[in-house]
Amino acid sequence: MSQGKPFDLLDGLTWPQQEAVTHKDGPLLILAAAGSGKTRVITRRVAWLLNNGVRASNILAITFTNKAAKEMKSRVDTLVPEHRVLISTFHALGARLLRFYGDRIGLDKNFTIYDTDDRNKIVKMALDIAGLDNKNFTPERIGSAISKAKNQLQTPEKYAATSGDFFTQTVSTVYGIYQRKLREANAMDFDDLLYIPALMMKHHEELRAELDARYKYVMVDEYQDTNSAQYEIARNMCKDFRNLCVVGDPDQAIYRWRGSDIRNILDFERDFPDARVITLEKNYRSTPAILRAAAALIENNKLRKKKPLTTDNAEGEPVRILTFDNGLDEANLIVAQIKQHVAQKRYAYKDVAIFVRMNALTRSLEAAFVKHAVPFQIVKGLAFFDRKENKDVLAYLRLLVNPQDNLSFLRAVNEPARGIGKVSLDRLQMFADEHEINLMEAAGKIHQITEIKGKARDGIRQFHTLIHTLREQLEQPPEELIREVLDKSGYRKMLQDGGTDEDEERLANIEELITSAKQFNGEEGTRSTRDFLEQITLASDVDSFDETQDRVSVMTLHASKGLEFPIVYIVAMEQGILPGERSLAPDKKEDLEEERRVAFVGITRAMREVYLCHSRLRDFRGQTLYAIPSMFLEELPDEVQTIDMRAHGGRVPGHDQWRGGTKAAAAAWEETGVRAPIPPAGQYGVEIKGDGDGYEKGQLVQHEQYGIGTVTDVSGYGALRKIRIRFATAGEKTFIADKVKLKVVKKK
Repeated sequence: MSQGKPFDLLDGLTWPQQEAVTHKDGPLLILAAAGSGKTRVITRRVAWLLNNGVRASNILAITFTNKAAKEMKSRVDTLVPEHRVLISTFHALGARLLRFYGDRIGLDKNFTIYDTDDRNKIVKMALDIAGLDNKNFTPERIGSAISKAKNQLQTPEKYAATSGDFFTQTVSTVYGIYQRKLREANAMDFDDLLYIPALMMKHHEELRAELDARYKYVMVDEYQDTNSAQYEIARNMCKDFRNLCVVGDPDQAIYRWRGSDIRNILDFERDFPDARVITLEKNYRSTPAILRAAAALIENNKLRKKKPLTTDNAEGEPVRILTFDNGLDEANLIVAQIKQHVAQKRYAYKDVAIFVRMNALTRSLEAAFVKHAVPFQIVKGLAFFDRKENKDVLAYLRLLVNPQDNLSFLRAVNEPARGIGKVSLDRLQMFADEHEINLMEAAGKIHQITEIKGKARDGIRQFHTLIHTLREQLEQPPEELIREVLDKSGYRKMLQDGGTDEDEERLANIEELITSAKQFNGEEGTRSTRDFLEQITLASDVDSFDETQDRVSVMTLHASKGLEFPIVYIVAMEQGILPGERSLAPDKKEDLEEERRVAFVGITRAMREVYLCHSRLRDFRGQTLYAIPSMFLEELPDEVQTIDMRAHGGRVPGHDQWRGGTKAAAAAWEETGVRAPIPPAGQYGVEIKGDGDGYEKGQLVQHEQYGIGTVTDVSGYGALRKIRIRFATAGEKTFIADKVKLKVVKKK
């Protein structure tokens, strides 16, 4: 194995980076500011450890996305070819541990990993078994609560002990049944990949010590985004050999909504009092103008470790706030401006990213891209594998790997149609439940189920035989097994005989699925169908991002984490969207800080230019709403330019024709609504109400914090007179009429 010399590994690194790379024994906290080269430090440190006598089998590096793990592997391989260090995501590590050690707690290594849709189906089954009505609480909401409980390492019993209200008691009832149904199907949900290994290490000291001794040097990237389960896994693997190195930035903790706890990184020095702390402050990505804007924003947070953001890069363009009349104008003018950038040869399309707070905001952007003939990609997971035909084929593969997988049985058994109706499947399920067996086993005993007759009986028998025949081919490469499934099941023939354009497209998709499996297997040539299924299930949004194509990238702010682009647009920076509506309540200060971190992450993805966009009107969730500019725009420094795009008559100004100036200069047109939005000029006037009288149902009013709203009810008298208002971004609020300050919006 050829290895680079230690001094080569330190070449071009700053002094703090060199210290981080050459720290060998003992706990280490690396506070890595945005764009400070943390991936470079992690990969050089892996190579440095190898060059200093540490075995590859004793090193473990953990990150959060497959894309990041692949990048790390590639960089380490350049430094130390054929290094064989395990570089993995947390969930892939969990799956690996369960495959290797699950038999110690009675797990079958061929388990299926269920995605969120599968989870919700099992929750629905559990609700039915419990005799609970899902009208009050949807399977999605209950599934989310179970997910949160697992991330906090709450077993069904522990959760039941703390449940108090009707909802948590319902979740408690469902949780136990849900876990039982997973075990019957030899299946794990996504959270189990962390939850079960964490509990295994917590309660099985021998296993914990074995893993601790094996992985003597553990590195965890993005430590600020770890949840309780991930925290326990990392801590328990480093009790005997305390060589835990964590890398992260509290200012970029943006996954609280899925259980991450920023205190894991904030309290690292409490957990490891002898930890060495190294701060990487120098930013290699962004201009000083961008960093000043980002720093001014994040300084409003309390839960953080303060550190300067410095760079040697050129000053660059000022950060710009763009105001649009409505969401359609926002989308069209942004896309037209991007097209203009490319025409002027300032950028290529792939240099540009548009970030949204949620995927629902991409619709108008997609239409604008088509209208202006601008190439684009929506980065939102591996949607290709969610197509019906591909999910059908994958259900066959899952059932072949794990015959206990009842969910996959139910999906595959009638694709293509075999004349098996719902009543027959219900009877098959009843037989399976009575005999405590899975559906595949029940299908093998179809002759004992006299209630199922005729075509349905023949179809179930044929399907059972088909699966057993195909299981004999399990050792084939995944792409060959898919071909066998398509041919022997009749699925390919069904689409070929269909004759419609839709069938033609579906056939093309399953052929592409074969290509995908072949490419996956071709990376190493020894990967199994089980490995292929696991890779698909563990994929994240950013894994579908293709940086090689010359296309504008559209993605959520969360998906943008870890990426960088020369030019960034963040759209819909409005109250109720960014920050989100729930974070605006007085008791949600930590949620609001997280929303600010989300905006900070978006801004710091930019290398050269940032455009922060908002509109006066927004079509959102089926309504046209008056929008309030995000409070985060007010927190930016005065040097940030504010530009009213309506002043250009719908035309996109050239890059050398920007007008607007600083925030201080914007005071002259404050009343037009950039800072205090009102309905479009010329249609309405604003009258200040001095007392609590005169309000009536249907009236349009403006509140200082919540913006434009409609009066839905007025009740009571005198000092007890109340007014209820439905706001566009904050829902319904009730006020004491003579205490609240409102502006009544009237037509001229």
